[in-house]
Amino acid sequence: GYSARLVNQNELNLREAWLRTELFSNKLGISAGRLDLTNYFDHNVAANDETSQFISDALVNNPALGLAINGAGVAAVYDPKGGFTFKAGFQQSNTDAKSLNDSIFSLAEVGYVGRVHRMGGGNYRCWVLPDYAGGVGDDVYFCTSIDQKIGPQVTLFARYGAADSEVQKRDHFYSGGVQFAQGLGFYPGDKWGVGYSQYDTQTLGKERLVEGYYNFSLTEKLTLSFHLQHFWELQQGAPTQGYLVPGLRLQASF
Repeated sequence: GYSARLVNQNELNLREAWLRTELFSNKLGISAGRLDLTNYFDHNVAANDETSQFISDALVNNPALGLAINGAGVAAVYDPKGGFTFKAGFQQSNTDAKSLNDSIFSLAEVGYVGRVHRMGGGNYRCWVLPDYAGGVGDDVYFCTSIDQKIGPQVTLFARYGAADSEVQKRDHFYSGGVQFAQGLGFYPGDKWGVGYSQYDTQTLGKERLVEGYYNFSLTEKLTLSFHLQHFWELQQGAPTQGYLVPGLRLQASF
């Protein structure tokens, strides 16, 4: 993900700079400035943090979100403390656009926090992303993100996205997996997970991904993770290409 967003070597970029305020007895939070909307939308407890969970972009956020850069914008989160949350946001999505109207990226999300009988808590989110490309390419995305505890140590997760394509059929994205924590490892603070994703597009072919990781909790502020990813690229009229990618991640928190 980092290399995909790197433009010039050793270039310094201002990623985020924003102000936040809360209104109506802290039920409405508004953030404005240079934003990363993935900090507010498409959350998932088990697959949303590339610094401590899965490292593949497809298991961090839904590719249907389509965010390539951060930009100037506003995000509003309304939480009446009753289980449901409502979110809306927009931002500039293309710094090279000649007018703001040609680069607006907007979306809305509804989320619900609940408990399933004899299971733990779960989060259920649904968001919609209208066409932000001025009528070029996809028209509307419909996506969901779900995480559900089936016990204190095991969390299931899934994402789905569908979009109108330039051709007659629709593009589809699926992902899912499981995370284990709180004692189901070598040490009490360890956690590990396995995830799968597939992205079927009508114009760019298909991609499959499997990733597994194990996160060692070495100290309170130091973790070491081992990753193993396998990608498959399926292009129409071409042989399937596969890539096996091992990885190592060391994280220090201050």
